[in-house]
Amino acid sequence: MNTDIFDRLFDSDKTIESIVTICRSEAPLISVLTLHLTCESFLEAFISGRLDICDLFSNKPDNSDDVSFRMTFEHKNKLSQRLGMPRAAYDALFELNQIRNQFAHKLLHAEIPADKTARIIDLVNSIKSAEIEIELSEEGIVYNPDNHDDSFTYRMSDQNTPVMVKLCIAYFSLFRRVALKFAE
Repeated sequence: MNTDIFDRLFDSDKTIESIVTICRSEAPLISVLTLHLTCESFLEAFISGRLDICDLFSNKPDNSDDVSFRMTFEHKNKLSQRLGMPRAAYDALFELNQIRNQFAHKLLHAEIPADKTARIIDLVNSIKSAEIEIELSEEGIVYNPDNHDDSFTYRMSDQNTPVMVKLCIAYFSLFRRVALKFAE
C-alpha cells in the first residue's frame, strides 16, 4: 500500500471534524451520515493507496485524459475487501451501510439496534495486527466541548457513553487496525 497516498487522502482535518460532529450531535441521523461519509473517505483512501492512484476518486483527475471515476459505498467496500482489507472490516462497514439505509427509510424515527452495535463491536475487536493490540473496550475518545474548559473521555466500556460515540470509537479503531496491517 502507498501509505503516503492513504495518509494524504484520509489523515486530514475533515476526519477530526467528523469525530467532533458525532460527539456534539444529539441527532442520530446527522451522526450516522457523518460516520458513513467518514467511512467512505476511508474506503477511497484505502483503494487509492492500494492501487497507487492518488486522484482515483477525484472529480478532476490530474491527467486530463483520465475519466472521473465513481463507485457506490457498497462497491468501494467490496473492492477494498478484494484488495486485502480484512473480511471483518468489510462486514463492519457493511453493517454501517445497512444502518444508514435504515435511517434513510425511517428518517427521524430510526434507532440503532443494540444487536447491530454489538455485532460491529465484535467484528472490529476481531481485527488484529502484528503489533500489540489493545482491546476495543479499552479505547475511547477525548472530547473538549466548546462550552467547557475541561476535556473528558468517552470510553467504549462506559455504559454512559452514547451509542453513536461508541460506534465512532469502533470505526476509528477499525481504521487504525486496517492501516496498521498495511504499515507492517
